[in-house]
Amino acid sequence: MGILYLLLVAGGALGGCTKSSVKLYPVRGQVLFKGQPAEGAQVVFQQPGDDSRKLPMPFGTVGADGNFSLRTEPYGPGAPAGDYVVMISWYGLSPRDPEQKVSKLPAKYADPTTPLLKATVKEVTNELEPFRLSP
Repeated sequence: MGILYLLLVAGGALGGCTKSSVKLYPVRGQVLFKGQPAEGAQVVFQQPGDDSRKLPMPFGTVGADGNFSLRTEPYGPGAPAGDYVVMISWYGLSPRDPEQKVSKLPAKYADPTTPLLKATVKEVTNELEPFRLSP
């Protein structure tokens, strides 16, 4: 499932919420693949459960140093408190066909049906342990 699809679903699900109805807490983390920063990777937090598509999905983009900060649209920086499954996707250009994008990570890191990564956002400033990914 593509990150764009997840963000579109998240955006559509937010239609019934008001800005003042969602309390956000700062969340920072780091994504490393084979020990190196996964610059450009997309991180999406999704609350588990059947009604998860009705809830906001915080997301972030990994910077050159491997760090990311979450934001929840349309509310702003941070994420609501709670337990989450974490999906990470990272696309780059194919060396064989620069017009085609290919995943730099195994698909298992972006599969919401069998999540490998989890995180908890608490009602404080959150500094998460690094997500250390391997092939």
